[in-house]
Amino acid sequence: MNRLYLYILFLFILLNKVNCQTIYNNGQNIFISNNTDFFVNGDFSNYSGQTENSGIVTITGNFNNNDTFNSDGIINLYGNFTNQSIFYQSAGNLNLKGNNQNISGTSSIYFYNLNIEGSGIKSLNQNVIINNSLNLNALELSINNNFVKIENAGNLSILRTTGFISNGLNGKLIRKTNSNQQYLFPTGSSVGNARYRPVELAPSGSDLNYFSASFYNYNASNDGYNTNSIDTNICKVNNLYFHKIMCDSGNTAAELKIYFDTLSDGFYSDLTNWQTNKWVKVPNASATYSNLLSSIQINNFNFSGSGIFSLANSFQPVHIIGNDSACIGETITLSTNSGYNSYLWSNGSLMQTINVNSSGLYIVTVTQNTCQFSDSINVSFTPIPIANAGTDQTICVGTSAQLSASGGNSYLWLTTNGLSEIDIPNPIANPANTLNYIVEVSNGYCKSYDTVTIFVNNLPFVFAGYDTIIYENIDYQLNAVAPSYLSVSWSPSIGLSNANILNPIVNINSQSAYYVTIIDNNGCSNSDTIIISTKPEPVYSLIIHNTFTPNNDGKNDAWIIENISHFSNNHLYIYNRNGHLVYEKINYNNEWDGKYYGNNLPEATYYYILNVENFPVYKGDVTIIR
Repeated sequence: MNRLYLYILFLFILLNKVNCQTIYNNGQNIFISNNTDFFVNGDFSNYSGQTENSGIVTITGNFNNNDTFNSDGIINLYGNFTNQSIFYQSAGNLNLKGNNQNISGTSSIYFYNLNIEGSGIKSLNQNVIINNSLNLNALELSINNNFVKIENAGNLSILRTTGFISNGLNGKLIRKTNSNQQYLFPTGSSVGNARYRPVELAPSGSDLNYFSASFYNYNASNDGYNTNSIDTNICKVNNLYFHKIMCDSGNTAAELKIYFDTLSDGFYSDLTNWQTNKWVKVPNASATYSNLLSSIQINNFNFSGSGIFSLANSFQPVHIIGNDSACIGETITLSTNSGYNSYLWSNGSLMQTINVNSSGLYIVTVTQNTCQFSDSINVSFTPIPIANAGTDQTICVGTSAQLSASGGNSYLWLTTNGLSEIDIPNPIANPANTLNYIVEVSNGYCKSYDTVTIFVNNLPFVFAGYDTIIYENIDYQLNAVAPSYLSVSWSPSIGLSNANILNPIVNINSQSAYYVTIIDNNGCSNSDTIIISTKPEPVYSLIIHNTFTPNNDGKNDAWIIENISHFSNNHLYIYNRNGHLVYEKINYNNEWDGKYYGNNLPEATYYYILNVENFPVYKGDVTIIR
């Protein structure tokens, strides 16, 4: 047998291509050089001796190593891989190309590049350390209760299309990190409902760390992590699967991202960690939803706890937004936070927003990721007060009106012109002109409005006359002016012939002030004052003749008023019987000769009015005789 192996080695050297049946090395050193294709159509057993491979070894059967096998070349294996001693790859690939292959042994196995090809599931029954890269392609690598460790700290040292790593209770994928790049842990399972639920870690710094991840495709309660034992702020823990994620070496915090499928897993918004016999919400989780895989992310997480993680939904308080009171006839809009999966109001509405117009308790129950939350609001509708601003009033300029509103508990006058106060029901109004006063009446919440009109009438005009001087104890007629009035009164009434007419006769012997007050049809009154001074009566008195004969005979040719010269401040008017003015003279001094514009007036009786300062008006007639 030894001679056979030596002969084969000789052929390797000469031909660079060897085809063999089953190879069994029982103590020789085998060297497979570079550019040599070594094809074994069967098993390759390195029972005893050292094998060095720098070429391409293809084994259609199983590979068994009980001594030393070093390789920097390529190994294409279609059967199972068993290592009982030392197997080490410093370079090159181990390509698993068969169906349902196993990697097992009693010693740790070191691969440089491990490529998962072929079909079926590749299973580990021994710990595997990969110094460079792992390419899963589209297959499952089941590590069972072992670990596979990636010693290459590059974030692309694991490659895949749809492949994933599954594990048993104690199995885990370990990755070395030394940067803040995203490191993928492509965990999944084909047991039960097949799931690919990867984990991503992005360390916060470039320190050297080893992180590990495991995926368990069943209810965490099966392993003692009771999904019903939850903190008060958690409403549901994922009962389909959970992860174990650890920092095996190092103390760098990392961004943690766990992926899930909303279509088959449901919606989740939070992440929980098993602590002290219950699931506790991990703070500051954020969810990103996608049509492919969604994720829950935690930034700057410090892996110091149990490492048991599960997706969860926390209580998302629902708040009813809207007024709790309104007036009858109005509508209240009630709404809740957006983003829930469904809404159910106590009135049967399934909408996020409802409109209500009757009193009562309104409850909304929302569903978010299978969790339900509720809030309630007690709505009351208050009757609208009936505002009454009072009856319209009419006042005179300068007077006030007492307003009087009713119908509510509080009042506010919106028209404030001339008001004494604005927040009482009965202020005093002093408008300068006719004005509408609007009052707002409230019963504590509801308001209504009413208007009252205050009509303001102008004061009537009155003129008592100009201040004057009269002779003592001589009758003098007052002549007050008032275009429109209902009543007249003079005050004081002493010395007056009638205190209730516009033109009474006054006879006094000392200065007096007389007030005349009139009231019009609107009840408005106005007053004016005249001051009458007195002086002693003159020595002379007027003697008015009632005839004269203007015939140029030198006798009685002019109309004579005796002593008129002593009353220079006079004004004379003479009218014919038709009321036509035929003569007028200021300061008359006996000049009229019976002519009118130089022509003799006919014999007749004429009528005069003589105004003399400080005396009553003289009226009478005079006859011309020719």
